[in-house]
Formats: sequence, structure tokens, C-alpha cells
Amino acid sequence: MNHLNSEQVDKLLRGAAPNSPVYLLGAGGCGMSGLGHLLLDLGHRVMGSDLVLNEEIRQLRARGAEIHLGHTDGQIKAAFPVLLVYSSAIRSDNPELAMAEQLRIPIVRRAVLLAALVRRQRSLCVAGMHGKTTTTALLAFALEMLNTRPSYAIGALVPQFAHHARFRRESGASSHLFFAVEADESDGTLREFHPDCAIILNVDEEHLDYYANLEAVCQEFEIFARQTSGSLIFCADDARLTELFARHPGAVSYGFHPLAKYRLEPKNIGETGSLFANRRWARFEVWHGGERLGEFNIQLLGEKNLSNACAVIALLHQLGFGPSEIARAIGAFTGVVRRQQEIFCDSRFRLIDDYGHHPAEIQATIEALKRLPHRRLLVAFQPHRFTRTHYLLNQFTTCFASADRLWVTEVYAASEAEIAGINGQKLAEAIRARGQAVEWIPTLAELRVAVRAAILPGDLVLFLGAGDITRAAHELAAELSKESMLPKEQLLAHFSENLSADSLIRADEPLAKRTTLRVGGRADFYAEPASEADLAKIVNFCAEKHLRFIILGRGSNLLIRDGGVRGMVICLARPWFTRLEVQGERLHCGAGAKLKIAAVEARRHGLAGLEFLEGIPGSIGGALRMNAGAMGSWMFEAVESIRFMDYFGNVHERKASEVYVEYRGCPLFKDHVALGAVLKGQTASPEVIAERMNRYSAKRWDTQPAAPSAGCIFKNPKTIPAGKLIEELGLKGTRVGGAVVSDVHGNFIINQGGATAGDVLNLISIIKLRAKEARNIELETEVEILGDELS
Repeated sequence: MNHLNSEQVDKLLRGAAPNSPVYLLGAGGCGMSGLGHLLLDLGHRVMGSDLVLNEEIRQLRARGAEIHLGHTDGQIKAAFPVLLVYSSAIRSDNPELAMAEQLRIPIVRRAVLLAALVRRQRSLCVAGMHGKTTTTALLAFALEMLNTRPSYAIGALVPQFAHHARFRRESGASSHLFFAVEADESDGTLREFHPDCAIILNVDEEHLDYYANLEAVCQEFEIFARQTSGSLIFCADDARLTELFARHPGAVSYGFHPLAKYRLEPKNIGETGSLFANRRWARFEVWHGGERLGEFNIQLLGEKNLSNACAVIALLHQLGFGPSEIARAIGAFTGVVRRQQEIFCDSRFRLIDDYGHHPAEIQATIEALKRLPHRRLLVAFQPHRFTRTHYLLNQFTTCFASADRLWVTEVYAASEAEIAGINGQKLAEAIRARGQAVEWIPTLAELRVAVRAAILPGDLVLFLGAGDITRAAHELAAELSKESMLPKEQLLAHFSENLSADSLIRADEPLAKRTTLRVGGRADFYAEPASEADLAKIVNFCAEKHLRFIILGRGSNLLIRDGGVRGMVICLARPWFTRLEVQGERLHCGAGAKLKIAAVEARRHGLAGLEFLEGIPGSIGGALRMNAGAMGSWMFEAVESIRFMDYFGNVHERKASEVYVEYRGCPLFKDHVALGAVLKGQTASPEVIAERMNRYSAKRWDTQPAAPSAGCIFKNPKTIPAGKLIEELGLKGTRVGGAVVSDVHGNFIINQGGATAGDVLNLISIIKLRAKEARNIELETEVEILGDELS
């Protein structure tokens, strides 16, 4: 073949004529489609082919790539690409590959092209037999949240990214930008990478169709490590990695091991909600060199995910990022498609789709999901590749031990030829011989029917495998979704019957009148609970019915889209939640109490230090959630303790000193409901307090518009206040429909009458684009944006 190395490929692409096509053979694979996105980002013309239309191909076509279905040599003749790229899934007798050889078109393997592109920036490679896709995605997401504008290439779709691969370019050289890349070892191409820094998660007996044995696998990783110029982050819990890399220059260990340089300690792993709730989470501490680095949260379950998150924390810390900003960056990551991916959940059942196909991955996934609330864990498994099934047959017989019920279907061959006597039925028989009950189901259609017939309310169902078993999982999810639809009237009747008479419950409630900006659509349901007991009932019932809910304060700092809010909106506006009581130097507040009224009550009792609350147009609960501030003071500076409810309906109290807060945020309230707070002031003359409040009020009215607004729209960048930036860009007075940038303060968008949420969002986009183009500043919205687009 006319093969090139990564250096030659880089030179070829840099020198290629404009509009010269690069042809991707097997373009629908995650790795290959990722290359397609990188090439498109770099301005190349992308062509290719695959056998089946999938989401990856649809995304490439949407960006202008020409992807054919089916492989014919005529497609290569017509395209005559400057380069043909193929994946390991492509058979050697492929007609397009043969034609490229005949025409002497340069040919390169997928990993070689990826390595060529990675050379152009500061490469951060993630390697290992298990977990590298999720770890790479977490690293890329964190770098994005840290505003480093990274490039990345991830081996699966990531819901929080538009595409799973991206090449960032700047006007000048982009060699200083980070490139987070998943480096695959399956076909001996790991050695193509020469990273600036690397993470190595684990080594295992895997890909034995390519490697002679585990020793050969370890040799590949040793070569990779020698080619890493900077920090080599490795897992201290893997004895083989410790043996290989403990003395390696630049080696940094992490894990549960007591001698790890970055040692993690799990604090709590679980889920908020009732039997089937909406939010998974894990909390842990990391210790660095004997000192506590910090506390971190991730929305992934299982010790392996904690360990992999620790690897990302270690690398980011080595790169110079601080613990608090790392914690914020990783906390919002929700995962990767087909990795513990929930594809259906209601009050009866929950379905998880997972890519796990190696015994170690399967066991780790099952053990992680056992932590979720469930009555039985049911597992359906599709073996992947005959060689893996053959070489690891003994390990497969024990990795499902924690499943309450198990089905095995036929082997997904990928590109392999069959091996005589190796099939799904033999695997099922081997598992049964070890004492575990298992059912052999030969086809996916029969598998879906069998699982549906077996599941009972409270069951957690896991579909496992790297092949097309995902199709059966999604078909079952669609079937269950049709069964679970409940009419709005039925849900409203349930709420009405189970809440006290003093609670308010409505359907199709207009939300524009409940926000200070006066825009937004309707909520499916709107509730004002009369007590904490009623609030707990609403929260639990929403979890049982898989009904999303949000907490609405006084509607400031909030933009609700014109399509409204699907699910439940809860407002703590009833007397129990709006109460205020002064006891000595402390003001006891309900979460629904208005901040201005709290400030007035404090003044009336001669309690100073809370005057700044007068100028914040919201409630105590909203101010806690946003760590709201005004006149140089912040909410949590005045808070002594808080009272809150988890999504199980349980009530907790905590000292403010025990709560992590940040600029314009308190992460605790992302998955907890604020019920109230105790604010601490100092005794002073009511006249002195009144004078200070009047001064604050006068300053506010001099610098802020009186027209309806949501407050400040953008967070202040580090280099310049957002309002000053917008003023310097000449954007004051800019209008879209009824929404206008205030002439009084550039960081306010006001509703001059008849504005829609769409008007405001379009105006926000204009401001962000202008700031980026003129000053290269990425403005970040401070106002919370909720709801659906108008359909």
C-alpha cells in the first residue's frame, strides 16, 4: 500500500491544493467521522463512504461532506482524493481500497491522520483499555469550561458538544492551544502519537486478535510513554502500570492507592430523587502530596468513573489550573452516548444503554449501576467479536454475577470471520456451567420481546455491547415511552387530590407575568405548595412520573423561552415560605421572602449589614442559589446557616461555612431546593441603616433602568465590566423587536413593550458575536435561560 507516516501526512495536507478532497473509507464510524469534522474545521473538502446511514454520517453531510452509502471503486475514480483514510474495520479486499492502491493515491490509517493533526497543537492524549472515551470527553469538556478553546477528538458522540471532534484555529498560530485526544491502542497505532502530556488509565488482556499477549500490549504502552514529553498521568491502582511507569520521567500517579500522588477518597455516591430520579452524582475528595486539594462532584457513577475523573483533575492541576476552577469545570459534565446512558425512565422502569464489551468493563458497569435504586437489575448482552469471545471466554463467565437476570444474544462479528465453535450460545452455556442462570436469545428482535415480557415495575434494565444491540435497546425504549404517556388532566387530578387545600396547582400557567422581564411561554404545571410537606409530595411525584421541575423565585435573573417549560414550575410564594422573623442579631427568612422586604424588616429592628439586599429584585432562595450581590456585598457573606430539601423530600440544615460558593453561584442548589436561611447582622440605629439604604437606592436608580429587565445579562469578564464593554462597542440602544439594550446600563436588556424571549435571545447573540469579533472576549450569560423554543 502507498502508506505515509504522520509527518508525511501533515506535510501533504498543508501543501494540498484548495478543495482537494480527503476520502474517508468507513466514514460512519465514530473515529472516522471525528476525523471528518476535524478536516472540515481545517477547511478541507471531505468525501467518503460507509455501508449504513447513521447519526455520524448525517452530521457530516449537514456540514457539506459527500458521504456515499456502499463501497464501489467508481467512487474513488470520480473523487481522485489527495488522501484516502481507512479504519481497522475495513477489510483488505475492499474495492475502494484496491482502487486507491491501483491509482497510487496516498493511503493512511485513521490513527496516523489523527496523529498528524494532533502534532499541530499541545496534545493531551488519553490512553488505556477501558474508560478512555468518557475520560477524553470529560477532559475536553473541562478545558472548554475553563475557556481554553480546546480542540478534541472523542470516540463517541457527546450530548454536550455539537460534534465529537473539533479543531480550533486562531488568526495566528494555534500551536499553544490544547488538543484532547482519545488515543486508541487496538491496532498497534498508539505509537503514532507523541503527546505533550498523557493519561494512561489501565492495561489489560484485550485486542488479542492483534497482540500476541499481555506483554506485547505493555510494550506498546511503554513506547507511547517514552514518546510523551511532559507529565505522564498513570493509575496507581493498576499494578502493571505502576511497574511500568513509576520511575518514568514526568510520571504522576493517581487513584485510590495510599501512595498515589493524587489520592482520591469517595465521600458519597448516589442519586437524588425517589425510586427512579433524574440526577446521578458522586462526591469525592482529592489529596495531593498529603494536602487536601479539594472536593469534587461528577454526574457519573462507579469507582472507575471516580478514578478517571481523578486522572483529569491531576492533569489539569499539573497544567496549572486551580482546584476550585477544576471542580466547577468537571461538575456539569453529563457523560457520553452509550456509556451508562439512560434512554428511558418512568415510574415503572429504567433502561440504560452501555458500550461495555470487555469483562472488566462489564463488571465495573454492573457494579456501578447496582448503586442506583432498583428492585432487580436485568442485563442483556451482545458479545463483540469472535476473537474476544474466544480468548476471554473464562472471564466472561463470571463478570455478570451481580445481575439478577441475564440474556445473551449472538456475537456481533464486526469485520471478523467466524471462529468454529465460538458463538453466543457457547458463551451462554459456559456462564450456565459456572452456576448463573442465563437465557440464550439468537436475534435482537427476539431479545427485545423477551426483555419486555420479563420486566416488572422497579426493574433497571441494562443493554450491554459494542455492536448493534443498541438498536434493540432504543426500540424497547420507544415502546415503553408510548405506554407511559399520561394525559395532563390525570396528572393535575393527582396533584389536586394529594396536596392540602392551601396549596395552589394549575395547568398551562403563563410565565411571562411571573418574571421581571415579562417574557416567556407557559408551564405545563405550576404549583405553590403551602408547606414543606406539600413541597416534598410534589418533588417525589415528579420523580416518580419522570416529570421535570424547576424552582421559580421572584422571576429576576431569569429568561424563559417562548415555548415555555415542559414539566412543573414550583414557586415558594405561600406564607410558610415567605415568613421573616428577627431574633437578636439574626434574621430568619423563608426562601420565598422578597429581598427588599427582608432588608426593610432588618432596618425596622435595627439590624445592619443587610442593606444591600434592598437593591436585588428577587427572593431569598434565588439569592442563595445565585450567591447574588449588590453594592460590593454578596449573599453568603451575610448567611449564617441554610435550610434546604433534597430531591427525596428530606430536609437538611447546614452552616454557611460548610457550603461551597462561587461568583454568581452556589452549586448545592443545582440539585437541592432552598427552604430558608438565617442571616446575621449587627445592631445599629434604624436611622443609620435607613440612610445607607437610601444611598444604595439612589445609586441603583441612577445606574440601572426602571423598565422591565432581568437584571445583568452577562457575567463580568476578567478584563472589563460587561456593561462598559457593551457601551464601548456602541451597542447601547440596539434593538430587536421590543427588546433594547438599555441606554442607562449596557449590561441590561429591557422590555419596552411587546418583546418576546426570542427578541431577547437574538439581542444576546448579537452582543456576544460583536464582543468576540471586536475584542476576542467570550461573554457568558449571567441570566438563567430556561424552557423550550417556540415550535
